[in-house]
Amino acid sequence: MKILIIANSKVVFGKELKSELISKDFDVNLLDFESLTLYDKNHCENDRYSSFFIKFKSIPKLSMFFRMWYIKKVIQENGFNIVNIHMSRWFYLIILPWLTRQRFIVTFYGSDFYRTSGFIKKIQTNLYKKADAITFTNPLTKNSFLKYYKDFDSKSYVCRFGLKTLDFIDKNRKIDKKFLRESLGYNKEKIVITCGHNSTKEQQHDKIIDNILKLPTELLDKIQFIFPMTYGNNFNKERVENILKQTNLDYIVLEEFLYGDDNANIKLASDIMINILETDSFSGSMQEFLYANNIIITGSWLPYEVFDDAGVEYIKIDNIDKLSFKLAELINSDIKIYDTLKNQKIISELSLWDNTIESWVDIYK
Repeated sequence: MKILIIANSKVVFGKELKSELISKDFDVNLLDFESLTLYDKNHCENDRYSSFFIKFKSIPKLSMFFRMWYIKKVIQENGFNIVNIHMSRWFYLIILPWLTRQRFIVTFYGSDFYRTSGFIKKIQTNLYKKADAITFTNPLTKNSFLKYYKDFDSKSYVCRFGLKTLDFIDKNRKIDKKFLRESLGYNKEKIVITCGHNSTKEQQHDKIIDNILKLPTELLDKIQFIFPMTYGNNFNKERVENILKQTNLDYIVLEEFLYGDDNANIKLASDIMINILETDSFSGSMQEFLYANNIIITGSWLPYEVFDDAGVEYIKIDNIDKLSFKLAELINSDIKIYDTLKNQKIISELSLWDNTIESWVDIYK
């Protein structure tokens, strides 16, 4: 059985799923949606399609049609039995006749449902009619989808992504925190607060900074703020950096893409993580910070019932403008009194690949 996963290779979900399936003896290729580089089961790169596509990539409005044309060629020329598209996009309707020539699966991440307009939702209906299976990272997103579409219950499944970073966190957990901070260029003595986990505007960095600046100077002097901007939106990254330059905050912007030990260490070196996205599904990064014993501040509007039902301890705020008050309250208390250890066991049960891969194997069989 030969499988093609179409996903952004800079986002860990597709890449890690590929590796875990290969360990289960599946023949899996990953096609990077952005560049159209094809990675085979031995992780060798085939840039044949990307070299053709690069000539058309910068053409305004038409680039997506050329992208679909070359994705169709990848499917036609490589004899796949299953095509699994990650992130539901209306553009796939252009090549639907070629998708349906083998089994094809649509995998939602969350934002691709919640941030899609009603018009686009309607025109995507035919994509889901033809799909053999539709997967979701949590029951709430699945239920929201079925409440809208109603007719696809028999082909809808919850398949959670595991988080390989959890293994790296376990490997490095005993390393002294001050040593980790020194190696990362962090302040060894201050409280370290990580703000968001990528450079997209949905992270609401500007509102986070507005709230931070409301804190009194004596509290700000105790804190170093970390802004991970390793992927997402370059324009928004530059905008946020310009905002930060106009402040007197002690901050660090992370720009290089992080994986493995490096990704684990920024979680272990942090004390508090702010995760107040506009919308989300089943935040992998937040889980990693929880697993690394961070105190999490997040929005009560986010669909984290899975965490609530499992007993995860974290702090919710009902409105982003309450962030400054909650931060002040937290820093004025002894943050060490917060019991974050119970979250380790819960997150391991939810998101270690050993505990999630079988649901994917069942889908592909």
